[in-house]
Formats: sequence, structure tokens, C-alpha cells
Amino acid sequence: MAIVDRYTLTQSTSATITGREEVTADLKLQAAPPSDTGNISGTVRRSDGTVIPLATVKLFDANGVPFEHINTNAAGRFLFNRVPVGSYFITASEPGYLTPVRIPVTVVRNRTTDVTITMATDPDANKNAVFGVVTSSTGQPVDDATVELYQVVNSTNQLVGIVSTNPQGQYLFANLDDGTYFIRATKAGYLSSESTPVALSGRTFAPANTVLAVDPDANTGTVSGFVTDRTTGQPIANATVALYSISNGVETVIDITKTNAGGLYLFGDIPPGTYRVKATVQAQG
Repeated sequence: MAIVDRYTLTQSTSATITGREEVTADLKLQAAPPSDTGNISGTVRRSDGTVIPLATVKLFDANGVPFEHINTNAAGRFLFNRVPVGSYFITASEPGYLTPVRIPVTVVRNRTTDVTITMATDPDANKNAVFGVVTSSTGQPVDDATVELYQVVNSTNQLVGIVSTNPQGQYLFANLDDGTYFIRATKAGYLSSESTPVALSGRTFAPANTVLAVDPDANTGTVSGFVTDRTTGQPIANATVALYSISNGVETVIDITKTNAGGLYLFGDIPPGTYRVKATVQAQG
């Protein structure tokens, strides 16, 4: 049977005896209020049975709502006292370990329920992370920007992953091996940008922010096409292609290019307007 207070511990006033005084110390005890609580104690251990000091132990009520949390002592022990009678869930957390599935536990009136929480080592405990924010040149976060992570290996940039920024312009790459990394951010309407390389080793969480400048040619178009021989259908390389702007019925050449080996030509950064292309093949006689 557990020991409980039937009356609340009460003290008398202090009295000083210097000789043969007769001191009276009467006490009036107040009946202890009925206790509808119990305790939860336990130990947090590794898989091999050794204890984990300073682990965070968290208690949830029957609906999964957080109730309280404490840390284990040097012996891996913890105690939740005066917990209202009822059903709860309990688990633990500690860097380098995986959080166990919550254990159901019942609190009994005036009793202590003992629980052992076993934690497995996180196989990625010593991995690294790169995180950061992509902003515009005005300092505003850039939502839905594409962020590529590259690892520098023997002077070669190797693509590791691709993510998108959230509405706050944030991104995260986790579980990275030791090495040197940088990010490249892109979004339509902006010029792409790269971060400064960061060296990661032994559980480093490194910030890598970058700023995207607005593309001055963002509101421009392109004109492209293929030049082929009408008879054979074969592409014509090195054909001369001229781009004309049309204004009030007047055509003016604004750019000239040549087709590539596949007969393709491309004009870029073209402002709004009306255009026509003309192609020919010329040779010196």
C-alpha cells in the first residue's frame, strides 16, 4: 500500500528554550484534499540497455494533446508527479536517436506507474544539412523558386537534389554526406544565382542564402525555326536568317543570325512588337 497524506503537513510557530521553559506547541491539522492523481516514472535507455541522460521525455493525454515534458537525470531516470488519473502516451527525444513510437500508459490514483523507453540510434545522426532563404533584390522572399544542390567533387559539380522554396522563400536539404556544397536558385523572371560554397562535416547545419535579381529581359520573347531545302527536306546549315520588325508597314532589319548544323535559328530577348524573318543562302561567286 502506498503512503499518502491523510492530513496536510503543518508546522508550529518557532520557540526558543534557554533553560527550563515549558513550551506548548499545539497543532491543528487540515485534512488533505482527496488526491485523484498518480505518478509516472521510468528510464530512457539505448537498445543495449545503457541509460541516456538529459533526454527529453514528453507526455501526451489520451487525445494526443501535449501535457508536460521533463528531462532525464544522470541515471536516465524521469518522474512526472501529481498527474491526473487517466490514460496517456509517452515518448522521448534526444539528438542522435530516433523518437520511439508513443507508449500508452495509465495513471492510477496514489500509485506510480513505471515505464521504460528504449531509443534506437539514428543511422543519419552525423549527416549534415544545408538550408536557407531565396530573396529578390528588394529583400522579398521568392516563392516556388527552384533550388538545386551541388556537391563539389574533384573540381566537378555533381547535382545532389532539387527542391522548391516555400512562400517564405525557404528551402532545406538534409541527410548530406560530408563535403563541400553550393546551391543554385532559378525562377522565371529572374536571373539565376549561386550561393557561396559551404564545407560540411560531422552534423553541420549550414545556411546558404542567395538573392535573385530581376531579369531585365523578362518581358521579351523569342523567334525560332528551321530552315530546310524545299525539295529534299534536309536542314540547311549556315543559312543567313534576318529578323525584321514591322511598323506602319515598314520592315526594318534588327538582327541577323545563321542556322546551326540542324538548320535551327534562334532570336532571343525580343521586345513586344510585330516581326518577320527571311532566310537565304549566299556564296561568293
